[in-house]
Parts: sequence; structure tokens; C-alpha cells
Amino acid sequence: MLSIVICTLNEEQYLPKLLDSIALQLGVIYEIVIADSGSDDDTAGVAEKYRTTRNLPITFVSNKIRNISAQRNIGARTAKFEHLLFLDADVVLPDNFLKEAFIYRILKDNIKLAGTKIYATEKNLKYRFMYWNYSNLYLPLLRLFKPAMHGCSIFSCKEIHEKIGGFNEGMIFEDYKYGVDALPYYKAKLLKGVYVKTSARRFYNATFRSSMELFLAGVYSLFRAGIEGKYMKEYFKTAGNHSAPKY
Repeated sequence: MLSIVICTLNEEQYLPKLLDSIALQLGVIYEIVIADSGSDDDTAGVAEKYRTTRNLPITFVSNKIRNISAQRNIGARTAKFEHLLFLDADVVLPDNFLKEAFIYRILKDNIKLAGTKIYATEKNLKYRFMYWNYSNLYLPLLRLFKPAMHGCSIFSCKEIHEKIGGFNEGMIFEDYKYGVDALPYYKAKLLKGVYVKTSARRFYNATFRSSMELFLAGVYSLFRAGIEGKYMKEYFKTAGNHSAPKY
């Protein structure tokens, strides 16, 4: 049994694509916990529609804390099951993802903490090339120094989550910090042959400054896990202002 934790902030355009892909998953008992940061759009309505018309087991938790780490921690506290899957709202799961990743890998091998590769959902070759390089070059390089995972798709469990106090709410690249904090208890794995697709929306309207902030933070992460948010003001100042999906 698996608790899927999804963080949302004005996700009415993206959330249906994720929930559709979850609804197609077979062979896994799960619940969905949506931790919302006080969305101004119809995110809550989308969640309710899928709960009532698609019979998805959704619990919607809303507050005004606009911090993705805090939302993940709230979602984990709300979750009923021991096993956790943290997903960003702009993720799309491949067919049989939960069976392949959770049933055949997590449960079979008793894995307590793991990430997956990520690829772009868009057809645009620029975005596909960018995310391919991230998953197949940068992430393996980073994992030579620390057990990093990408936050849009992390399998965890309450045992590990509670031992490390959850996600660090004062950090950006908190997903990398999560793996490092867990190291005294368990070394996070990267599931081979398992991936999710995610949008490249953070680059749709990126400025030169925000792109450089992200690049430098990536370089910084090779040496230290996590970076204070004050260094990425341009990158995160448009949080919740999402362009329409390009897929």
C-alpha cells in the first residue's frame, strides 16, 4: 500500500494530466494526498472532480504555507501508509510505473529510499535534450559525491522520513539535502530503468538571471547539499504562475 503525496500551488492545468496517469496504474493499492498551498485557481475543484467522478482516493489538505518542503512534510503526516511517493504536480507517470517501480523494485528489494530518472514531457527537442542530459550525465555525476534524487519523483517511507525530520524547509534543492540527511540510516538508490516524465515549464519563460541561478545552484550542489532560497530570488519569484502546458 502506497501514499502518493502531491504538492500543489495553482495547478489546475497540470494536475489533471498527473491524476489521469495515476488512474491508469493497475495492481497497486494507493491513496493520494494533495497538499495545497492555498491555490487561487481551481486546483481544489480538479481534485474534487477526480475524487467523485473517477473515484480516486484523494485527500485534499489546504493551508497558506507556500513552501514545497513544508507541503511535502504536511502530506507525509497526513498519509495513512508507511510507503511514500512524493510527486510534483506537473509529472506524468508512464504506464505500469507503480507496478514496475513500487511492486517489483521497492517492495521486492525492501528499498527504503529511492529516486528515478526524469525526462521531459514536451516534444520540443531542446527540452528533451536538456532533461536527458540531466538524468544521464548530471545526476550520475552528482551521485558520485552524494546520494542525490530529484524531488519530482522520490520513493520514501515514514521510518526514514521521520528519522531525519522530513524535508528541510529552509533550503532550495531540498531534495538533494533529503538524501544526504538520510545517509546515516540508508543510502538512497536510483531505480534503474525507471523514470517519470515532467514538464519543462520552469524554462518556458526563464530569464537569463533565473537560468544562471539554476545553473550555479547545480554546480554548488556538487559540493554541498541544499542552498538557501535567498540566492535564487529571481528563479522562484514567479512560484504558482504557471504557463499552459506545452504537451
